[in-house]
Amino acid sequence: MNTISKTTGLTFGYILMAYYVIVNLIVFFADYTLFAKPYLGITNMVMVLILGVSCVWITKRRLGNLITTKEGFSAFFIMVVIGLLANNVIQFVLFNIVNPEAKDVNNQIMVAMAESIAKDINAPQEEIDKQLEYMRNNPNDNFSFKSMIFSFAQGILGASVAGLLIALTFKNKSEHTTISQ
Repeated sequence: MNTISKTTGLTFGYILMAYYVIVNLIVFFADYTLFAKPYLGITNMVMVLILGVSCVWITKRRLGNLITTKEGFSAFFIMVVIGLLANNVIQFVLFNIVNPEAKDVNNQIMVAMAESIAKDINAPQEEIDKQLEYMRNNPNDNFSFKSMIFSFAQGILGASVAGLLIALTFKNKSEHTTISQ
């Protein structure tokens, strides 16, 4: 990995980290139930894609408009790892140390959302009741260490696919293109 890809990835990773810290703090202290709303996740995904495209584009510019898929993906991957790690750490601290009651409220909202979705797809009522009973007896703590590790891995995997597509979009037509003098 060349130093330009690495430094650009680190720079954009710090920008993404700052975004996640600021947004998580604002949302948590304004209305922590927003963490259960889909539009927050969609907004975060759009932000990662915007920063990712910018990261690969700037990496390409710094490399003299010659970039390989590996160089573009490396910059994107470094950015995403730093950003998602910061996101998961700040959420873990907020929901497990700062205000653990918020975790329980959000988990209850998730159960209610699952029930609403099941009713919307016309699932049989006995199946809905059975699943709700299971969810209430075996609560899924979305902010536990195990869940956060799984969320981090899932985020890395999803972002890697997006990063690969972005890197392929920005790569040169030939991996061996050189500047002719």
